[in-house]
Amino acid sequence: MTSAAEPDSEPPAAGPVDRRTSRRQTIRAAFLPVVAIALMSVNLRPAANALGAVIPAIRDDLGLSATMAGILNATPGFCFVVFGLAAPSIAARIGAQRTIVMALTAMVCGQLVRVLIPDVGAVFAGSILALAGMALGNVLLPGLVRTHFPRHVPAITGLYTACLLGGATAASGLTVPIARGLDADWRAGLGSWTLLAALALIPWVALLIRRPDTRPRDQAGPAIQLRSLLNNSVAWWMAVLFAMQSMQAYVITGWLSQILVDAGMDLAVAGSAVAVFVAAGVPLAILVPALARRQRRIPPLVVVLGGFYLVGYGGLIMWPAEGAWAWAVLIGIGGGTFPLMLMLIGLRARTLAGVTALSAFSQCTGYVMAMVGPFVFGLLHDVTGGWTVPIATMAASIVVMVIAGLRAARPRMLEDAGPTSPPP
Repeated sequence: MTSAAEPDSEPPAAGPVDRRTSRRQTIRAAFLPVVAIALMSVNLRPAANALGAVIPAIRDDLGLSATMAGILNATPGFCFVVFGLAAPSIAARIGAQRTIVMALTAMVCGQLVRVLIPDVGAVFAGSILALAGMALGNVLLPGLVRTHFPRHVPAITGLYTACLLGGATAASGLTVPIARGLDADWRAGLGSWTLLAALALIPWVALLIRRPDTRPRDQAGPAIQLRSLLNNSVAWWMAVLFAMQSMQAYVITGWLSQILVDAGMDLAVAGSAVAVFVAAGVPLAILVPALARRQRRIPPLVVVLGGFYLVGYGGLIMWPAEGAWAWAVLIGIGGGTFPLMLMLIGLRARTLAGVTALSAFSQCTGYVMAMVGPFVFGLLHDVTGGWTVPIATMAASIVVMVIAGLRAARPRMLEDAGPTSPPP
């Protein structure tokens, strides 16, 4: 908006009433995209986290072996990689907003299928369909934030990361209580999250009607081939940052309670430390992007967050039970790297096509690397007979994370760092 404070400008300066009217119009225009992004964000984890919460009940009801249950538990990572890689090409063909509507529809249908049809195959098929929708949303949301709010990427990233973590926490903690509160089995608890996905469809359909979809080719370039990013330094540093940060989350949520139980803590108390770790990240989802609004603040923020991880891991090695909640909080604060990383994805490319390609490459490549972490952590425990070496290895991975974060923090665009070829 051009300033009217210049003495000779024409037309004359807008008065207070005009400015208030303009502000109201801006707020009204932003309201629907904000609600749509927030509701989509809340839905990016429940279909996976709720499944993990009721796996024991599913095994008892359907007679799943431990191997089959393990495969079911592994489907989120598999779907995030496979369908996440497909997101840029789908969005290029039908538009990003239409793809989000398709993704939410898949979430609704998939979650209904796995709870309404009493069959093992339906549970797997429905889960894959719902998780495919989540994978598409994971990849496309950073670009949509950039599209709708190009001047407010840090603030909107903070909002959607907080909503994402809130949805993940709620699905993990409330799925079983919801089923018990309804005096029903696991299907009621698992199926309850379908309502949340259906609710998210409303603003996205309204947004699509009000504002026709904009395809990547309408914003300075066609979709980018992901294989062209294999020689792109920005893409690889973002992928390594994503991998190292995700690895910390996988290892802590999977192994922290066992570490504390082996240190002499009660299982229920040890489990609460995992909840503390998750909860510590929610306020940081808002705080970290706000702190990182200026480019010069990002590198020191990467180092500080890495430092919190290192202090937490050091305490976990020396006094695991005595300071369990303190270490969980410190490691959770280190997890503030997650919203920072999502914000950087939205800032390191010039076009929606670039942001979408960077999001797909960094997340899918990062997930593949991160999934090795929990396995190696457990293997090191079996080899050494203790937790010191595995935790020290995680601390060493923080050094890699900080280096990748400092590289990703450099104000360099994807398009300037290597080939970004469009499809033929």
